[in-house]
Amino acid sequence: METNDQEKIQRQIAIIEDEAKKHLDSNALARYSNIRIAHSEKALQVAALIVQASQTGQLQGVLNDSQFRELLVRLQESNKEFKITRK
Repeated sequence: METNDQEKIQRQIAIIEDEAKKHLDSNALARYSNIRIAHSEKALQVAALIVQASQTGQLQGVLNDSQFRELLVRLQESNKEFKITRK
């Protein structure tokens, strides 16, 4: 049963990534591939964000490398965590 759930999740991830890759030019796609190898969670987050933007009409056309980098920076800024330690 658990293996079946994992397969479903893997298929959903593949669908999201395939859809996101349609909106990346060759340089952005190369950067995405590098991020996927090093930080698979972050790559999935940015892929989901690209798919969501394309479905809502916020993304028109293809992202180039500089636009993709901007998206990564925004994603990183929104995920910053602050840890407060009291002494």
